[in-house]
Amino acid sequence: MTLHDDAASGGSPEQKEIQRLRAEVARLQLERDRAATPAPKPPGSGAGLARRIIAIVLVVLTAVLAIAAVPALYLRSEVLDTDRYVATVAPLASDPAIQAEISNKVTAQITEAVDIEGITRDAMTELANVAPRVAAVITGLAPAIAEQTKSLIHTGVSRFVASPQFQDLWTQVNRVAHQSIVNLATGNTGGTVSIDETGTVSISTKEIIARVKTLLIEQGVDIAARIPEVDAQIALIQSPELVRATEAIQTLDRTAPILAWLTALSAVGAIAVAPRGWRRRTTSRVGLAIAIAMAVLALALAIGLDIFLDTIPASTVSPAAAHSLVDTVLVPLRTAVRFIFVVGLLVALAAFLSGHSRPAESVRQGLTRAGDYVTGKIGAGQARPWQYWLARYRRILEAAVLGIAVLVLILWQYPTAAVAIWTAVLAGLAILLIELLCRPAVAAAHAGAAVGGVPPEEAPPGGTHPTRPLP
Repeated sequence: MTLHDDAASGGSPEQKEIQRLRAEVARLQLERDRAATPAPKPPGSGAGLARRIIAIVLVVLTAVLAIAAVPALYLRSEVLDTDRYVATVAPLASDPAIQAEISNKVTAQITEAVDIEGITRDAMTELANVAPRVAAVITGLAPAIAEQTKSLIHTGVSRFVASPQFQDLWTQVNRVAHQSIVNLATGNTGGTVSIDETGTVSISTKEIIARVKTLLIEQGVDIAARIPEVDAQIALIQSPELVRATEAIQTLDRTAPILAWLTALSAVGAIAVAPRGWRRRTTSRVGLAIAIAMAVLALALAIGLDIFLDTIPASTVSPAAAHSLVDTVLVPLRTAVRFIFVVGLLVALAAFLSGHSRPAESVRQGLTRAGDYVTGKIGAGQARPWQYWLARYRRILEAAVLGIAVLVLILWQYPTAAVAIWTAVLAGLAILLIELLCRPAVAAAHAGAAVGGVPPEEAPPGGTHPTRPLP
């Protein structure tokens, strides 16, 4: 009988003595290793303290740069990109507030260009000359008929604005009008669409009036034939803040790529410069700082939007239309803020849970116990060879899952907070599945180390053949 067979034979005194000696040897080896390891410097001394201070400064700098970089990238890639801008404002063609604003403004421009009451009065006079008997009946009806005509024109305009033809025209007009936003950012003015000294951004209604004229003539409104070619403007927005913001917009447009790179370098630098043992904590702080920065930016956007809307005269643009327009234009920025906020929280949470704090270890121990329970219910018994293989390479597989998740977030054209959350959930489930599938092999390896004195990395699969180290 070998020593190992004797140790495994039961609860004999020899087995207990062997286990006691092994435990004593393990304790002495641990004390020897600790004695050979140089004592670390106190936490608050020397270069370690300086590196921690630098890391904290870089974390704060990352948050500050993120607050500037996100709006700058939004301005450059969304507001100043014609295709993206047009795609953003296209839904406004079906917005009731925008439709009502355009209907009222176009109707007013048509009635100002055509003297409807004068034309009606002249028609009444001619009718009275032709049929003197009706003169007494129609006298004084010109104002009422003119009002009915204006109402008919407004109805025709409203129908056109609610039609699919207007949606196509709205896209075309905004594609042209986008040049005004570009002019605002670059400092160039002039052309069909302009921004004047009062900060008014306007679009031409020439094509809209021409389409409405054709529609009214087809409906039998003869007076529509007298509508001249009107080259009028509708104010999309008006605020003196636009004029004062021109210089800031130009600066953000030029510095957007620089700010983005500085933010990334500051975050990486904070993690790299942190002392060993502090990098997980610094990573968590970077993620939390970015999340806080996005929360501050979201609050600033909400307050700034209210202040900006208060500067828009109601006589120029209705409050409902102005709110719809500005709110729609800001949708991509708000989406980006929410997305980065969620990513920051996920990074902070992942770094925290992978650390050595008591809460993190408690969570991991709970997951381990849950995994042992699940694997015990699903498939108790001997671990299979493929489970040992999976256990050996599980860290590589989990890193691949995380890499795929990061690529999804990078390559997704317009990522949202929901995309980030679902990506994190699916990646977490994939990693959890890997851990559950290889758990029997890991448990068997550690059990072999505890009972047989074999280190976990040398535990045999099935108790017969040694394996390579398990991570």
